Amino acid sequence: MTVLTLAVACSALVAYSLLGRWFSARLITAPMALLVIGALSFGVIDSIDVAGEAVHVLAEVTLVLILFHDASTVRIRSLRHDFGPPLRLLAIGFPLALLATLATSWWLLPSIGLYGALLIAASITPTDAGLGAPTVLNPAVPVRVRRALNVESGLNDGLATPLVLFALTAVTAESGEEIPEVLQFAVRPLLLGGVVGVVGAVVLALLLDTVQRRKLASKGAAPITIMLIPFALFLVASLVDANIFIAAFVGGLAFGAVSKSLAARPDESQLLETASDIASWVVWFLAGGLAVEVFAGGISWQSVAIALLALTALRMIPVALSLMGLGFRTPTIAFIGWFGPRGLATVVFALLIVEELGVASPIVEPIVLTLAIGVIVSVFAHGASAKPLANRYGAWVKRRQPAAEVREVSAPPSRGQVWTSGDDAGA
Repeated sequence: MTVLTLAVACSALVAYSLLGRWFSARLITAPMALLVIGALSFGVIDSIDVAGEAVHVLAEVTLVLILFHDASTVRIRSLRHDFGPPLRLLAIGFPLALLATLATSWWLLPSIGLYGALLIAASITPTDAGLGAPTVLNPAVPVRVRRALNVESGLNDGLATPLVLFALTAVTAESGEEIPEVLQFAVRPLLLGGVVGVVGAVVLALLLDTVQRRKLASKGAAPITIMLIPFALFLVASLVDANIFIAAFVGGLAFGAVSKSLAARPDESQLLETASDIASWVVWFLAGGLAVEVFAGGISWQSVAIALLALTALRMIPVALSLMGLGFRTPTIAFIGWFGPRGLATVVFALLIVEELGVASPIVEPIVLTLAIGVIVSVFAHGASAKPLANRYGAWVKRRQPAAEVREVSAPPSRGQVWTSGDDAGA
């Protein structure tokens, strides 16, 4: 990457930061703008090495920050009076959508095999909290619906990570190797990642609470400490060959459950959120270059069909099935089903696939092409429709007052304030 490209990237970040409200009023989100600018930059003045170590490290660190932050905002105890919708989306909707996408991918792209189809399904099914921010932060949308979408997007990428890693392990295994041997090879990093995440996060949470209670920390120390925790988990997990994503995801859940400081002052995680948002913007710029490289080889109708189905029927039908019996009206089920944007987790999984399998692998091109199409369509379709559809749906709720939707519950803490205008951040 040349200095000129870096200057363009920096200028784009500054421009969107300064003019975010203007862009938001025109339904132009940061991912939209940065994808286009990145594609133009890498298509005209530079090229991107999709297998480069720097790109992968940045993408991995970004996903670690997001996984930790999103998991830490899920207050398990606060869900005890309204766990139905998010639990059903995660325990029923997510597996059904993943299995449906797996079957569709294997049917339309038989050459990639079962584990290649699993790579597509596990990478494209998780939803993105940042891209969904205009919805989960919009006060026009009932709290129960916002909570369900927020918890789902905060946790399903963590649930998908082991499946992506298992599929990668299975694909790279030697021909004829038995599945139990593959499982044995893959389980150790996952278990170690869970141990590192729980132990590290609990120890640091108790330490932070102690110094806060005894007034040993300087003013402003807590936000900095919280921001550094996922970096610490990332480094420790890397040193012991544990899975960094599982460590971040489980660590975020543990930290959010144990930390009294974060529970009392949720705004102390704002610095972490800001850091992850800035890193996300950089990754979206690089994703534009990735799109240029991916589309250079042409587009297949099979990849387009899988991507479009994954964003529509293969999500919306499982969501409808998972929410049956909760009393939600049809507009609510359709709203939740549509707002399953695909974003950074899918981009990072695509980069991991390229890194692990190599660009020469015959299954990499159709897999990454499918993921790239899904992300790009989602960025523009969900980004442009989030605000108007949320307002329209909110007006319907206000007019009809459906009982299940307007039931009073505490508002969820949501990430993504940087992605929306100040007018939308009042949730």
